[in-house]
Amino acid sequence: MATRDLTRKYVDYRTTAKIIGRNSLSPLSGYTMDSGLLEDASQDSNTGWAAARMQLPPAWVDLVDRVDTLTAQIEAKMKELEALHRKRLLVGFDDSEAARERDIDFMTQEITGMLREAESALKQMGGGGADGGGGTEKLVTRNVQKSMAKRIQALSIEFRASQKHYMAQLKAQKSGAAPLFDFLAAGHDTLETERRAREENGMEGGFTPEQLAVLEEQEVTTAERDREIQHIARSIEELSQIFRELAVLVIDQGTVLDRIDFNMEQVVEHTKEGVHQLVRAEESQKSAKATRCIVCLLCSIFVMVLILIIKHR
Repeated sequence: MATRDLTRKYVDYRTTAKIIGRNSLSPLSGYTMDSGLLEDASQDSNTGWAAARMQLPPAWVDLVDRVDTLTAQIEAKMKELEALHRKRLLVGFDDSEAARERDIDFMTQEITGMLREAESALKQMGGGGADGGGGTEKLVTRNVQKSMAKRIQALSIEFRASQKHYMAQLKAQKSGAAPLFDFLAAGHDTLETERRAREENGMEGGFTPEQLAVLEEQEVTTAERDREIQHIARSIEELSQIFRELAVLVIDQGTVLDRIDFNMEQVVEHTKEGVHQLVRAEESQKSAKATRCIVCLLCSIFVMVLILIIKHR
């Protein structure tokens, strides 16, 4: 485990605090040893807290760590939930389906709660995470918030797709069991006809214990699947609400990107205009008018010099 020796820094802080404390005391204000020690201790405490706060990271860093932890937990829980979905969709002949449904229900609620907690942390990060900081810190906080919101939104989309797929498979299983119910109903009518015929002939009739067990089991299974489908539909509705709330941040991020693109286009246009002005300045500098003026001035000077020479002779 890596450690740091902060003894020298602590001694410096303590010495500075003692000097400040002594300078703030008045020699004629009833100074005593006890009061001096108490005030020195107060100065040490205040200076120590100030130094500690200066060394601590911003408050939103803790929220980022919390969202990262929740994201990892949600990904792990989603894998476990997919495994439970696969086991639940298998045809079973024991009483483990009810336990699996309870596990699926509990894990679905747990994942939904984690998504809501992550959303709440993101809102806290945007609302008070950058208070008291400069413009750069606020900009960094908003960028981090939007990046984390995009990750949470992707997880929410994946979780909602998984729930929809599971509900579709449950409905397919239920519709696939319909021919069996038709067969059992037809068998029930046949047995009822036979029972009446036997009663007319003085014979007893009815369902066999095996047929009654199959009917009861199918009815219980159908009722459980209906309840499970309704619960999954409610969880999908909750996820859609979370998805809509997270979409606000992602849309805001897209707006910022569009604004950045617009600013870049404006910079390019201004740069092209500046290059054009430089070219015009260079052309005007090399124009023939300036050259002609210079030549005329030189000729005039030469003529004036000749006139002066001739005149003095």
